[in-house]
Amino acid sequence: MRIIHREDRKVAPAVGKVIPRIARAVELAARALAAGGRMVYLGAGTSGRLGILDAAECIPTFGTDRVVGVMAGAPDAVFKPTEAREDDPQEAVRDLRRIKFSRKDVLVGISASGRTAYTLGGIRYAGRLGAKTVAVTSNPGAPLARLADVAIVPVVGPEVIAGSTRMKAGTAQKLVLNMLSTAVMVRLGRVFSHWMVNLQVKNQKLRRRAEAILVQAAGVSAAVARRTLENSGRNLPLALLMLWKNISTGEAERILRDSRDVSRVLRAASAGRTLAGRRGRHVARA
Repeated sequence: MRIIHREDRKVAPAVGKVIPRIARAVELAARALAAGGRMVYLGAGTSGRLGILDAAECIPTFGTDRVVGVMAGAPDAVFKPTEAREDDPQEAVRDLRRIKFSRKDVLVGISASGRTAYTLGGIRYAGRLGAKTVAVTSNPGAPLARLADVAIVPVVGPEVIAGSTRMKAGTAQKLVLNMLSTAVMVRLGRVFSHWMVNLQVKNQKLRRRAEAILVQAAGVSAAVARRTLENSGRNLPLALLMLWKNISTGEAERILRDSRDVSRVLRAASAGRTLAGRRGRHVARA
């Protein structure tokens, strides 16, 4: 356990060294999504599963399906390994065609070795279409890094179990994808302050989380938060606007409909509320 932990401690510093590269990838992906494209993760084995995991989490967390995971042999390979599928570069082309991948999208190819034929085939195909490409690998000399527009290469060193890249390399991939998708969503205004204001209120846990955000952000009671959330159709940005601006659901819907950046609208409403509160306190003191 101590040996594994000692090696795991090398992962975060390795990722820290490539933050400028991750930032560059964020710029490419944010521009693509803002223009109607998608960020598509492509990989095989552990790399593919991590891409699918991150893409799936973007739906409830940020309220978007514009992050997509594609994996060799999926859906069966998500649960049962089918290693032979990763040796066919044309399968990646078929998978990308199936989701109608286009030059508007950004492809993030994930491969610890950077030599996986499936991932290389996908990156080459995306490049031929004129789409921007990003490589996530732990091998600085890999062909995947040379093919992509942006190469993110956290060098984590040999694994405790030689070749078991689900360990340090997989952990590095998870950290990189977390940063990539989260930063893209922040850039697109799908986060306000540290709150996931575009979360999808689909179950009791997420309903409680949304109500807690309303209590903290708007300074209202739990009962008011619950009632406002229901009146908004469980739409958290709508509920925040209704409370901050003291307006109806319809009026809040109109404000959000006229803006592409939810976070910008919420910042303006929050600033106006704070300013009004300060003015009120100033008058009261006078």
